[in-house]
Amino acid sequence: MKKLLGFFLIISVTCLFSRLCLLKPQVESLEKTEYTMLDKPHLTVATYNICHGTDADGNLRLHEISSVLSDADIVFICEVDRVFNSRSNYLDELMVLKRLTGLKYHYFVPTLEKAKLFNFKGSYGIAILSRYPLKDPKIHYLPTEYFNEPRAAISFSIEWQNQEVKLLATHLSPSYQEKNIQLEYIANIAVDTDLLLGDFNAHPHEIDFLKKSLVLVSAEAKPTFPADNPTFQIDYILYGNKLKLRDSQTIPVLYSDHLPVRASFYLNE
Repeated sequence: MKKLLGFFLIISVTCLFSRLCLLKPQVESLEKTEYTMLDKPHLTVATYNICHGTDADGNLRLHEISSVLSDADIVFICEVDRVFNSRSNYLDELMVLKRLTGLKYHYFVPTLEKAKLFNFKGSYGIAILSRYPLKDPKIHYLPTEYFNEPRAAISFSIEWQNQEVKLLATHLSPSYQEKNIQLEYIANIAVDTDLLLGDFNAHPHEIDFLKKSLVLVSAEAKPTFPADNPTFQIDYILYGNKLKLRDSQTIPVLYSDHLPVRASFYLNE
């Protein structure tokens, strides 16, 4: 009887060991798959109305703003001062942010310009900072009433993962009538755009026709303004079928009167 029990014990241990050996490669395979997904190349973009680099108390917050943006590959910023005004200590904010973020490429569109002492020309406007070279950047000045602040958009593309990714970034008017005309203009010039981002000064329902027309969806759906009590979403990152959303975030910081929006994407395979 003891010999029989010993025999069954040996058989049971052998079977259990065999099953564990068979399971081990499967566990390793799952771990490898999970790691591969996390390590998959992704493109991170951000949009931020920096309110000429100041917080609600008028304090310059360029270092803090750069810390929010430095992990992005493409950044769109609006209300940027370049040697423009005492409110920003006559700093060239674009060059300061470029240095602090380490983003190598930039493109700037002045929407307001004025002469300064000693022949320095101050400007204010919108800009792109990028980790990748900007291909074929174009300025699009938007329809604006004569005495209102001029508005513009930047279109460009980058090469990423052997694919061309087309982008357009803009800062629209808060005027209801003017904004709607500008949205229609964007709908016409942004055909085949993969990423559309910026401060639209528009509620989500106001841009529904734009999203349908361009076949884009919103990466994030949280209020972005005002920063200290976010109530309205007016800052957006919209993306098309070429891209698949990895993650997105509206970042709760008080470095401007807006909140920054950031999103990361995979190529859609």
